[in-house]
Amino acid sequence: MNIQQLKYLDHIEKTGSINRASELLFVSPSTISVSLKELEAEVGQQLFTRSSSGMTTTHEGHEFITQARQVLSQLDVMRDLFVNNESERQFFSVSSQHYDFASEAFSKFINKHPGERFVYRFFEVDTYSVIKNVSQNVSEIGFVYLSEFNRRMLTRLFEQENLQFHVMWEFQPHVFIRKDHPLTEFESIKYKDLMDYPAITFEQTEHQNDFLTEHPLEVQANDQKVVVSDRMSAINIITGSNAYLTGSGIMTNRITDDYVTSIPLESSESHHICWIAPKNQELSTNAQNYLKIADQILCKRVKNLESVHSPDNYKI
Repeated sequence: MNIQQLKYLDHIEKTGSINRASELLFVSPSTISVSLKELEAEVGQQLFTRSSSGMTTTHEGHEFITQARQVLSQLDVMRDLFVNNESERQFFSVSSQHYDFASEAFSKFINKHPGERFVYRFFEVDTYSVIKNVSQNVSEIGFVYLSEFNRRMLTRLFEQENLQFHVMWEFQPHVFIRKDHPLTEFESIKYKDLMDYPAITFEQTEHQNDFLTEHPLEVQANDQKVVVSDRMSAINIITGSNAYLTGSGIMTNRITDDYVTSIPLESSESHHICWIAPKNQELSTNAQNYLKIADQILCKRVKNLESVHSPDNYKI
């Protein structure tokens, strides 16, 4: 089975004729006929019925051609990306836990490249996927939550995956709740104040582990948990119930301003947002520019945020 045979099948089905397909492909009808017989013998199925009115697909042939066209379509995509470029195409990818500052920075990064040819990817995924995406070069940059509780586990993972990590910001955790929540009048919240309300946590897929959570340790002890996979689901649940979500306190989504508020959560631990990247690998120009934008967004939204720019000063 080869690509040429799949192309022959595609044209036979579209034209209903080997002769017409041969004209479009500039090959002899006998070449296509022999190729079709060889393919049918290989797959052990008759793919077309032949009649005086032309060629029509069998049930098996229809299913086969449907799959073949997916292969041909992907081949066209690859050809467009890597062969038919009139100019160099830029590639860049970021993986992040559920931080809206990271996606906002990504949108601003895109706006700085009008008219250029590029494929940029942003993945909002669980903690383990962020680490694996960066270690396997799926993404060049990743954002993760680091605390005193998970520090030992995560730094060991970073070392195993040959990753460097840098602290962007040390923050006090906040509780996100709807504006008419019973806790709204509190100036600050203790963990015990939250025990009567459902805790929203982000799914960690098959690698579920308290050390890979995006939330403070105490939240994991809550008797009522609501597990979600994305931020918009969390926001919808917050606005319609007494459930809460813990986070950095940065709220960049203007849609939620009228419905959601954040209150400081009292905590004796240190909490950090970090970016990770492969060790011994110089950051691309795209990565450096993106990190500058992400840092600027944090600086804008956090009073007295100290942004350190020397990697030597980042390590915890």
